[in-house]
Amino acid sequence: MVEWEMDEYRKQKTQYFQFQRILQHLYLFQDTCNVYVVTKGNAAVLIDFGSGAILEHLSEIGVEDVYALLHTHHHRDQCQGDFRAVERGIPIFVPFFERRHFSQAELYWATKQLWDMYNVRNTYSTLIKSIPVQGFLEDFKKWEWEDIEFFILPTPGHTLGSLSIFGVIDGKQVVFSGDLLYSPGKVPTLYDLQYNYSETDGLEATILSIENVMRRNPQLLCPSHGAPMKEASRALHMTKENLTKYYSFRNNGLLPVNEQDVTQITPHLLAAEYACSHFYAILSDDSHALLVDYGSPNFALFSPVNIHFEQGETVRFVEHSIHRMMEKYNIKKIDAVIPTHYHDDHVNGIPYLQSEFGVECWVYAKLRDILENPYGEQIGCVMPFPIRVERTLAEGEVLKWRGYEFAVRHTPGHTEYAVSLFSRIDGKSVGFTGDNIFIKLHRTPSVIYRNHLESTAHRKAFQIFLEYKPEIICGGHEVQYNVTPEVYEKLWERAMQLTKHFEELLPDEVNYGLDPLWFQLYPYQSSAEPGDRLSLEIRIKNFYPHESSAHVSFILPQTWSCEPEKIVLHVDAHAQSTYHIQIRIPNDFKFILPRVALAADVVFNDWYLGQVAEAVVIQKSSVFPFST
Repeated sequence: MVEWEMDEYRKQKTQYFQFQRILQHLYLFQDTCNVYVVTKGNAAVLIDFGSGAILEHLSEIGVEDVYALLHTHHHRDQCQGDFRAVERGIPIFVPFFERRHFSQAELYWATKQLWDMYNVRNTYSTLIKSIPVQGFLEDFKKWEWEDIEFFILPTPGHTLGSLSIFGVIDGKQVVFSGDLLYSPGKVPTLYDLQYNYSETDGLEATILSIENVMRRNPQLLCPSHGAPMKEASRALHMTKENLTKYYSFRNNGLLPVNEQDVTQITPHLLAAEYACSHFYAILSDDSHALLVDYGSPNFALFSPVNIHFEQGETVRFVEHSIHRMMEKYNIKKIDAVIPTHYHDDHVNGIPYLQSEFGVECWVYAKLRDILENPYGEQIGCVMPFPIRVERTLAEGEVLKWRGYEFAVRHTPGHTEYAVSLFSRIDGKSVGFTGDNIFIKLHRTPSVIYRNHLESTAHRKAFQIFLEYKPEIICGGHEVQYNVTPEVYEKLWERAMQLTKHFEELLPDEVNYGLDPLWFQLYPYQSSAEPGDRLSLEIRIKNFYPHESSAHVSFILPQTWSCEPEKIVLHVDAHAQSTYHIQIRIPNDFKFILPRVALAADVVFNDWYLGQVAEAVVIQKSSVFPFST
């Protein structure tokens, strides 16, 4: 129907656009989805919006002013009428992880992959036209209005970025659950619960999300489709049970991640071997715990971004394992988490541990900058959110914690920014080695060039593993028991062979063919507006045994300028040099797209390399892909 026909339909079928009073200050308005109205006097907050028909009827319940509109997810049945809210000046708040589906709809449709489709997620229900948003609903954060604190819980399932909104209304814990479930035991659709071709990933995400909602004991469940459920616990249990049975049927009896337990390697050492990257818990005798790494629940709930991602997306953390582990093993407090390296599958749960449990983050010194400033370098698998660091650990330091001692050692290879910990736990020598060792998967050494790889990096790491020879390897993606010295000798031999392959395959100084970031502009990502000045650094490594020089000029967006315009750098042998520059953006510059690039044109030791390095500048007011 065209717009005027739909308006006429509303007039004729007014019985479909009526209010149902659920609580004294909570109403439901049935439209293309359930629209919920939370009232205070003559003001209201709306949860989801449908076609926007509610605006013609708010006076029927005494509402004169809409303070804000909150969305649980981006599908058009929830928000197709948002342009009406914009016309009325109603602020719109959307899930942070789906913001581009609201405010960059045209860009989504312009870049959406339409052929060779193995990404079957239903992002096709994105708006046809963009709408401006006032702000974002961020996972595990609060959004306040009057005396109500709405808590935002990530509940992926129906969409990857879906969320549920909790709030105490008229003395009851209410959750607006979007399309997480339809009625007791049922979900609105199954096709929305598949992200990757033939997989059960969205189904498993829904099961985990339902469990996370259940843990917060809602008394009233308000879905986007279907009737509100006063017996919320029963409805959640029934739906979780039915979904789990279906998931197990589809996966030959395998249980979803929320039903899997950590492995007790020794009485005081636990391993989550099902997790996307394994995380480990060392237990003290006084019921405290120290974690090594903590990331996504499993690979299936990490892969929508890792394999079939869409423009501007990033890994989204969903809480898992901690409550179950703490209860089973009587853990009273988790003191700290130590990441072995910065990769998102190992660290994306750390901000959750910090905010929800007060866990401190202790990191090896080389890791600190990349965690606190993830926009700095364009290296592999970096989270876009800073992680707060409470304590820095030094190379060779012996960390003492509740009767345990951990040797802290820099072990490059998989990445330059990596650390291994060596300790004795329950009489066994244990090494927490991150992603440097893959014995089961036959992928040692792990080679990723964009992680600042140098030709001897793996040799340095495996020399350290030879020094400690731990009996138990607690790796990033596997656990190895009863490891013999011969295993480490073979790994050392492979590291030597790797260096030999590099030398055979690459000309001149081989490290220039291994590390694509030997010359870089830092930070790689900056945010700015017209009229701003940007401070950037040139960072250059000299791998030669003699002094080297570089002549650098800059390729900038039209009308931008740089001070100085050209630079000559001299770098000592086997050293790194840094030089600061200033970029000016004119006041009248227009960002055609939210992100622009600039480049460095380089002559290195009389070798004209051209534009070997770049950086990007993101408009601050843009929400695509991120604002710093």
